[in-house]
Amino acid sequence: MPWKFRLAEYVRTQLLERKEYPPSVEVLTELFQTLFFASLKREENQAIACRVAFIDRNRPDPFPPERITADRWRYFSFEHELEFNARNLAKLSTAVDPWGTTLAVDLGEDRKLRIWGLIDQSVHYSTYIVKEASKGPEMPGMFQAVIQGIGEIGVYKTYLLLASLKHDTLVKGQRRVFQVGPIHSKLMRRINRFQQKVRKRVGSTLYDERDHWNKSLEDMWISALCRILIGIQRYGHGGAVLLSDDRGGLNKKYTLNYHRLATALTRGAARQIQHTGYSDQIGELIQEEADEVPMGLYLDDATSASDVTHINNEITGCVRFLASLSRVDGLIWLDSQLQLKGFGVEITVKEEPPEVLMAQDSEANKTKALDLNYFGTRHRSMVRYCAAHPESIGFVVSQDGDVRAITKVDERVIMWDNVRIQSLRNARRVSQ
Repeated sequence: MPWKFRLAEYVRTQLLERKEYPPSVEVLTELFQTLFFASLKREENQAIACRVAFIDRNRPDPFPPERITADRWRYFSFEHELEFNARNLAKLSTAVDPWGTTLAVDLGEDRKLRIWGLIDQSVHYSTYIVKEASKGPEMPGMFQAVIQGIGEIGVYKTYLLLASLKHDTLVKGQRRVFQVGPIHSKLMRRINRFQQKVRKRVGSTLYDERDHWNKSLEDMWISALCRILIGIQRYGHGGAVLLSDDRGGLNKKYTLNYHRLATALTRGAARQIQHTGYSDQIGELIQEEADEVPMGLYLDDATSASDVTHINNEITGCVRFLASLSRVDGLIWLDSQLQLKGFGVEITVKEEPPEVLMAQDSEANKTKALDLNYFGTRHRSMVRYCAAHPESIGFVVSQDGDVRAITKVDERVIMWDNVRIQSLRNARRVSQ
């Protein structure tokens, strides 16, 4: 069965299971096929990228929240609707950056796909997806489809990945290596040291007042690493990040001891815990109907909130700084505290491992033999290094945006492809 039918059928099944009333397979096939052909075009020497939402023009916002915030999305109709075809998508893509704008698409009176308007404020969704915001809004429409690269289409229901197409391959989910499995276990050894450092800084009493700080700090640390990978991915030229405390087998072209991200994460986590403590104290006094709330407590609360904002901005700057270092040949080398040790680093390990396996799930419970001849220099050298240094973890970002993770598990070198680095979830079958 051709990819266009498989993608349409799979997405339609997912929507039906979520009590939606999606268009026919034929309509979905036309929509995805048009996006696919548009992704192969260029406009003003630029690759085509756009996001569309399938949204009924007669009921574009059927279930609005009770309180509509100022930054919520709104729709704006064209005076004359446009035919949904690759040519119009290519023309519009120069004006409707998917980072901030979404095209509104549905069936016209003639039952053909039409672009009937634009939706703004998509930037807040985009910044949450790439982990630059702590929360994100809902998205309009029954589903959204995005041109993510040449021959690559993603289909979402807000933060749920329904399916994606990579060239002619249907992808039904991403590997959750940052949440479960061997990669997560190795990362937790590093994260535990980070958590203990923050606990020592704020004191055990304050740290233990809430039981979520261990998980919150884990998410904070992993998000920083993912954001570096997202930054590399967005440059579109590929790159690699190595987490290792062992300098053996590495030739550093540029030695740079950059610890600002590591220290900012520690300060930011500690300040967030302190700010929460001040806010909780104020809340308790108000709830108890105390005669007064000390002015100093209000001042501590306001000052700590301001500090958290500034430190979060600092972390963003650190992440962008580190990701930019991938633009030179060679990998970025970070130690177990996310401190930069060097960039433009060459791996000098020459010995090939006897076997490399490709994980079929996040936990690597299912694997298959992998032929490294199908991969480039970045992947092969990272495999050699991880085979020689079992505690290391390597991440390789391909030029087409694919992210792969590599590490040694027992005596086996394992690679995971299609690694999830954004704030998305895999769609699960809901009617079993």
